[in-house]
Amino acid sequence: MKGNNKSTKYELVESLAPSSKIPKADSMDGTIGDIFNKEVQRWRTGAAITWAVLTTPVLLTVYVILADISISHPSQWISDCLSTLFSAYFMLIGAVTVLLIGLWCSFSLPTFIVEPEVHTNPLQLAVSMCSPQKLVFGTVCLLLSGVTSLLCTGILQGRYQDLTVCTNSEFCVLNEHHLFLVIYGCYTGVVFYLFHFLKQNNYLQFTSLQQSKYFQVRSGILAVLQTSLHCVLWQTVYFYPLYWLLGHIPTEWIVHSLGLRRSTLTVDSVYGLLDLALLWQSILCGLLVHISWSFSSLLIKVYITERYCFPVESMLDDRKNQCLIDALQCDQNSLVKYLGYLDLSLLSKHSPERRKTVFSLSQPGGHPHNWTKLSTSCMSAIMALSERIQDTNWQVFSQASVRAAADDTKKPPVTQHGSTLTYRGDNVKKETAAPQPAQNGSSFWKSKPIVSYFLTEFPDAKSRKLFASAQLDIWAVEALCNLVAASYTEDNYGVVQKTLPQILTSVIKLQENVEKHLKLVSSGRRAGGWGCLDLPLKYVLHSSLKSCIYRIINVFGVHLLNLNLPSDTSYKLKLFMDFKE
Repeated sequence: MKGNNKSTKYELVESLAPSSKIPKADSMDGTIGDIFNKEVQRWRTGAAITWAVLTTPVLLTVYVILADISISHPSQWISDCLSTLFSAYFMLIGAVTVLLIGLWCSFSLPTFIVEPEVHTNPLQLAVSMCSPQKLVFGTVCLLLSGVTSLLCTGILQGRYQDLTVCTNSEFCVLNEHHLFLVIYGCYTGVVFYLFHFLKQNNYLQFTSLQQSKYFQVRSGILAVLQTSLHCVLWQTVYFYPLYWLLGHIPTEWIVHSLGLRRSTLTVDSVYGLLDLALLWQSILCGLLVHISWSFSSLLIKVYITERYCFPVESMLDDRKNQCLIDALQCDQNSLVKYLGYLDLSLLSKHSPERRKTVFSLSQPGGHPHNWTKLSTSCMSAIMALSERIQDTNWQVFSQASVRAAADDTKKPPVTQHGSTLTYRGDNVKKETAAPQPAQNGSSFWKSKPIVSYFLTEFPDAKSRKLFASAQLDIWAVEALCNLVAASYTEDNYGVVQKTLPQILTSVIKLQENVEKHLKLVSSGRRAGGWGCLDLPLKYVLHSSLKSCIYRIINVFGVHLLNLNLPSDTSYKLKLFMDFKE
């Protein structure tokens, strides 16, 4: 490709993609995080919400068709559907539903995160679920789903439409079928709120395989349908027993408050809950809420995680704080930092022209500023993670050594007299300090089953928390190794050779620490049990480190042994060359 003026396929896609354009603004003051939010993030979230709103009428149409289904009378079924779909009342309900979807998307945007939340024990998880921000979002889900179910009862009409049914001029009877669907809708919102966080549906996963947004959405629709159906069936199984036990509470309250009467056939009875038509309408109502919100969430994820091409360098003073190195160091906005490392990783693989800018020298002066800044940022992230893993490995190893030593040095039976321990078989006595009242109190509460459950640490929680931000390090390792491999033919000034020993040392050291950690920590147990989407991160990091080291070896071969490397790094590198790793 050297000397060829034609752009590669990836560069052509980058030049045509709207996200690859530098924001055009009259004033480019502020940090890169502020500028990204103002010029890019608003457009992306606005586009996602717009598409979510536009698909709502389609979902409502499917809901009407399934709600009025009648296999035995197909002509009547088609007639009822058409009359409902072209009625002014349905148009009004559709407009309100569109507004509800837009509100949900707006309130859900702050809940999406780029790093997974890892909780140490059930108590920490419960406290996190009760944070003000999450409680506000949960309340919004409850209210919006309740209003959506209320709109569904208006579409269904018949016995589901009104809260009361007047039998004569003297009194009105509570329509429990209507109340059942509304309560079920509110319950659906609460379940969705719980699943949104417990199953980490708010976790933004970036993909290195670059596809158009259309293909990403299309490939995710089937997963949305399957997950929504599973959640609705799961929540319905638990809702019916709950309503049978507690359904009389809201029913009696409404009856006494509005001065109504209850029907002889109540829904909270065994016979009333066996109504298959009511079950069908409940499932459809739950599916409408889950699918519409889950699909909106899918659109938001696809648009937010879309690749953004940052300029490697800028000759304009008003845009110097918008370069790729600024994105890598943007601690103010985690999303910008992740998109920066993703862009650097893809740059190192598919963009020869942009790699030339990385390997170029500054004029005047002839200094490799671009390479120095980018490589320093990546190596800092790699070494920081390596040190954290090494410290954790020492803690795990020391704890295991203490337990092993305690098991190996068992003494003969011990007789306890007050505060003195006397070992039989010798005359050695050991005085123990009197237990403190606080220690007695904590031990007492920890012995209780319920308290013990909330304080018991999740398996592998510390390891998951350690690798929560490993995606950045995966991209950093891939970017460095790909750039090093490409420098063999593209680095005309030899800017990479000076830092090659440091890069090899940091990458191999991280690989050793990760491999030791995987051996020390049991990986067969699942952590937390709820949607641990971040579990593969440490394994992806481990495999990426190995493949990147082999990629450098395949390019440079035995010449790497001539570098000034530490003895342990040279030994490890020799093992890789001999394919013993």
